[in-house]
This record gives sequence, C-alpha cells and structure tokens, in this order.
Amino acid sequence: MSRSRGMALIQALLIVAAIAAVAAALLLRAETARARLEWRFAGDQAALYLDAGVEEVRRLLPVRGEVNRRQDWARPRDGVPLDRGSLSWRVSDLQGRFNLNLLRGDPDQSYQAAFRRLAAAQGLSEAAQTRVLTEIAAATEDLLPSAPLMLGALADEPESWQALAQLIAAWPGGEAMNVNTLPPPVLAALLPDLGGSSLDLLVRRLESEPVPSPEVLAVWLRQRLGEPAATALEALRLGAASRRFVLEVEARLDTLVLRRSVVVDTGGAEGRSAVIMSVPRP
Repeated sequence: MSRSRGMALIQALLIVAAIAAVAAALLLRAETARARLEWRFAGDQAALYLDAGVEEVRRLLPVRGEVNRRQDWARPRDGVPLDRGSLSWRVSDLQGRFNLNLLRGDPDQSYQAAFRRLAAAQGLSEAAQTRVLTEIAAATEDLLPSAPLMLGALADEPESWQALAQLIAAWPGGEAMNVNTLPPPVLAALLPDLGGSSLDLLVRRLESEPVPSPEVLAVWLRQRLGEPAATALEALRLGAASRRFVLEVEARLDTLVLRRSVVVDTGGAEGRSAVIMSVPRP
C-alpha cells in the first residue's frame, strides 16, 4: 500500500470515528432530554396527585361539632392507590396545640409561664424562650400560621425547636384550643398543679371518652380531682371543636416521591381557598 493510500485510509477512519462520536453525543443528548421530559412529566403528575390528595383529605375533616382523635380523620393512611401512583397522609389538629397568639394580650402572664414550661420541657434554653416571647409581644397583629417556622430561626436552637414546633401553632387568639386533642406535654404546661398521676388520669379520660365541651370535663375534674383542678381548667381558653388542621401528604409515582405540609381551614372557603399554608417537604 502506498503512503498516500495509507494516509487516506487513516483520515477516513478518523472521520468515521468523529462522526460516530458526534452521533453518540447527539443520541446521549436526546436520551437525556427525553429522560428529563419524562421526569418533569412525572413531577407534574405527582404534584397533581398531591393536590388531589389534599382535596380528598379535606373532605374527611369534620366541619362542625366535637372533634377528637377517635374520629376517622385522625387515622393515618398509607399507600392509597391513585391512578398510576399512591397517596399517604397524616392529619393533626392544629387547635390541639398551644396557640402562640395567647401570648399576646396576656395580662397575668399565665400563658407566658405555660409556654416557658412547655419550651423548657423540650430543651429550649431560657434565653431562647425570652427571645421568642419578646418577638411575639412586639407583634401588632395575630401571628400567622407560618409563625413557628419564623420563630425557630430566632430561637436558634434547631433540635429543641423541632420538638417544640410539633406542640405549637398560631391561629386567631379568640378561638379556643381543643381540649380533646391537646397532647400530654401541652396539658402539663397548661395545668402545672396537676401531679403526674392526676395528669395521667386526665389524659386517659380524654383518650377513652372525649368530651363534647370543656364544661363537661370540668364537672368530671371537680368530682375526681377536686375544685382547684376544675377551676384551673375553667380559666383556660378551651373548647371541643376545631377548624384548622395540618395535613402531611405524600404522593408516589414510580420512583418519584413528593411531600407537602398543608394547613387547611374547614370553617371558611372550600376547595383550594381552604388552604391557608402549603410548604414542600423533603
């Protein structure tokens, strides 16, 4: 083979290799674009599942009357089939938490003392408690539902605040906390004079036999634990109904998982207008 023919063959092979490399790159880009499009479509579909899940859960929530954890809304759901995916959700009663707006207009500072007891029990330092209380006291209007998120940055003690955040919420201060759904740590903070055994008795009563009103519970307390316990309960802003709930919704589509925390108000508008806060979750 002559030298010129050898060079021509090498050049031809290089050209073929270059064309093959370009073709492979184009195929890779096309495949990447296709995968990206499919992922985006799956994300949009999963987001629609989340919206559908929020609406489905909202329909299960009570809109009037007594609210307690023995009702169907409080039962967690896992892997509920939906089209090509599935939904899971947990619901908790926001009015079964300590209402931060009670800390505004608290002339005898009884709710501030209760907040300090609750926060200290979750490990929040006294300095962090003071920073949070000072910020709330300076507010000129009721705190919004997002307040626990904002105040957490001010407290600057993430681990303790994360524990406390599960026990606090913010809704208009004129509306009552639901005595049927208050967890034991909140009850203990609000009723500090109840001893351990008395508090356990109260918790067991509410778990086994929720009350239609705090007045009914006060009668029972007076009979079982005496006048001071009943009087302490009557001094609190309590009820037995709720209209604000937080939904933790998870949508799965193939390998894609989306999660969202949603606060809904069952006492106002319906549909999407009932959602007063929506936060994506990792």
